[in-house]
Amino acid sequence: MRIKCAIIYGEESDQHHVLMDSAKDYFDKVLAVPMDSLRVVYNEEGIKIMYKTTDLTDFDCVFLRVFGNEMLFGENIPEILETEGVYTQVDVDSLTIASNKFYMIKVMEDGDLPVPKTSYTLSTTETERAAESLNYPVIIKIISGYGGKGVMKANQKSDLTPIIDTLTLFEQDICLQEYIENPGEDIRIIIIGDQTYAYKRIGGREEFRSNISAGGKREPYELSEEMEEVAVKAAKICGFDFCGIDIIEGQENGDFFIGEVNASPGIAGTEEVIEEPIADLLMEYLYEQTLKKKTETKKRFKKETKEKKESED
Repeated sequence: MRIKCAIIYGEESDQHHVLMDSAKDYFDKVLAVPMDSLRVVYNEEGIKIMYKTTDLTDFDCVFLRVFGNEMLFGENIPEILETEGVYTQVDVDSLTIASNKFYMIKVMEDGDLPVPKTSYTLSTTETERAAESLNYPVIIKIISGYGGKGVMKANQKSDLTPIIDTLTLFEQDICLQEYIENPGEDIRIIIIGDQTYAYKRIGGREEFRSNISAGGKREPYELSEEMEEVAVKAAKICGFDFCGIDIIEGQENGDFFIGEVNASPGIAGTEEVIEEPIADLLMEYLYEQTLKKKTETKKRFKKETKEKKESED
């Protein structure tokens, strides 16, 4: 039985080569697919996800590595794959959740997970009111930003107003969050199924963002049992078999908060600090889940065939 895997990657992804190399150790066929080369086709034969002349619904596993606005195009792909019995690492609503920072926070808050106080606004006036209720300093986020892009800090109203005016001019929806006092650090937890792999991200000099792309660095970190449980629960609530959970530690009472769920966390560069072969572990997990799904599909098909035959008799 040949098992085929396609890896869909977005414009900002430079790490799919690492995934490709590991995938070849587990899958019989591996295909790299740029997101902007896909087309979804509806016709009398049904629905297909086409890359050139290849229909990805004929594959056994499709791994989605997409970012920002690419998620808007990709939101319908998991549902199509699910309908066709193809395994992917996300549920049908996962990219919808990940593409909207406010919705993401709401989903986690509904799941009783610790998240920062957050507001969603469309105008300068309402944003200023929201900031006053949260108390300065506040964090401003573009709804669909990623990798630290579109994340700003306002220490006072005079900082906030020009930022909001600019975002409004460019028709950007605004997510406003309370600022969790800490030294510009957070914990990145990579989730693979129920397993967690963590490291600390430390922001660059005079940088409140801890993202590696914003000049941060990685350090080893040992998770507490509570953090581990919260991270795994967050991944399950948002429907991810693989994702990155960012946790911000407060400076009082040992509190911590989930800052974000990242649908496409970086892998290259993390293995040295985590001391685990993350790409291999991920591909092994994807392969096992793909086999499991194929077995379940085969059993369901046999059952349906048997029931149909019995009803005809």
